[in-house]
Formats: sequence, C-alpha cells, structure tokens
Amino acid sequence: MKKSVFFLSFILALAGCADKKYIHEPLKNELLAYTSKSEIIDAQTNILIVATYLNPIYSELAGEQKREKFVVAVHPKDVKVLEESFVANGSQRGITVRRLAADDPLLEKVSFEVPWAQYFEVGTPEILSDKINLAFEIYPSRQAFLSFQKVSKSMYWNGEALGR
Repeated sequence: MKKSVFFLSFILALAGCADKKYIHEPLKNELLAYTSKSEIIDAQTNILIVATYLNPIYSELAGEQKREKFVVAVHPKDVKVLEESFVANGSQRGITVRRLAADDPLLEKVSFEVPWAQYFEVGTPEILSDKINLAFEIYPSRQAFLSFQKVSKSMYWNGEALGR
C-alpha cells in the first residue's frame, strides 16, 4: 500500500510538471559560448562582472569599421566603474564605453539581464587575434579581467569552424 501511494504521488508530480513549456532561444543559447564572467570577492567586496562578445552572433553591430562590441554587466549597481580604464589586449587605443539605460535595445540582444546590475556597451577597434582580453578598473583599485574566444570552442566541437 505504501509503495502504491508513493508511486501514485510520483506520477502525479511528473504530470504536474509536464505542461510547463520550454522556450528554445537558439541565439541566446549561442551567446553563452561568447560570455565571460569575473568576480572580485574579499572581506569587504563582492562584485560580479558578466560580459558578452556580440560580434560572432550579431555581426551587423561591427559596422564598417569592424569594431568589436561587448555588453558588460557589473553587479552591484552602486560600484564605480572607471570607464576611462578599459583596455583590450593591452591597448586603450580607440576604446569607447557607453553606459546603457535599463530600456536600451542592445540589452535585448544579450543572454543575461538583471535589474540590480549596471550595463556598459564597450567598443574596440578590430582585434586581429583569436583571443580578446578585456580589463578595466573598479574604484578603488580593483581590476576586472574577462577573456573571450573570437571563435567559440563549441564551434570546434561541432566541426563548423574546421570546415566540415
């Protein structure tokens, strides 16, 4: 009897979850391969940085100058990001940083969006390297480091980047 009640409860629990719909968003899933995370954690600090490299998925954002585009989220909102400190592959040349408003259309293109973070669009001149390293400073004297592959590892796994 006990086994029957347990089995019936298990079946009802599965049936209750069965009508939940999974929404497949292939672009947002692919963006995860181009997303990098960094943390600054110590006794006084707990900062999370998440950034997405947009060019591989949204190539139209590169423009005629073939600029590299990133969306960087910094949590919590109240930390001071030194916008003039952004560096890409060791260079500050040509970097632009723009703070994004909560309703900015660019935020619809990223795979993450949390209301308690501040967002920045970062643009750099075209970088001719397989890897892009982005660094910036959070006041006072905290360095954030992010690393991106220009071609994601998942592309190699499924053979597309190998020409198969």
